[in-house]
Amino acid sequence: MSRPGLAAPACGRLLAIATLLPAGIAAAAGPAAETAWQGDWTVIRDDPRLRTRAGAELLRLHVEAGPDAALAVDWEAGRAICPAPLEAPCEWVGARGQHAVAMQSGDSLLAVLPVSADEGDPLLLHLHRPPGAARADGVLLGARGELRYRVQARAEPRP
Repeated sequence: MSRPGLAAPACGRLLAIATLLPAGIAAAAGPAAETAWQGDWTVIRDDPRLRTRAGAELLRLHVEAGPDAALAVDWEAGRAICPAPLEAPCEWVGARGQHAVAMQSGDSLLAVLPVSADEGDPLLLHLHRPPGAARADGVLLGARGELRYRVQARAEPRP
């Protein structure tokens, strides 16, 4: 369970960063280069109520390096995206998007995912990956602070 006093300030900071992403990406210089995040990732919701990997699957991501330090993230939402994952699936299950706004900062990935039909309430994914690791830990936040999931991500093997 999240603590409201902690979720709102963290969400506010991430939302402020997210609004600057396009400007920061445009200001960066350099050709497209492979990033440590390049490839396919499975994001799992860290929730003790979810007992199977399939039930805990939150997102599938495909990350590619774009021009000028931008990252292009294609995504698809799994069953664990729902606020009440043990109940009937919500309308977000199966939602997908292409070229979500994202960037890498140090060992972290930050992506803005417009899962909801409400443009003012995107989900913000923040993952931190130790150098060379095939796993990452992080958080998925609703822009308004009402949603906060601890998550883990793992890189899928490349064919």
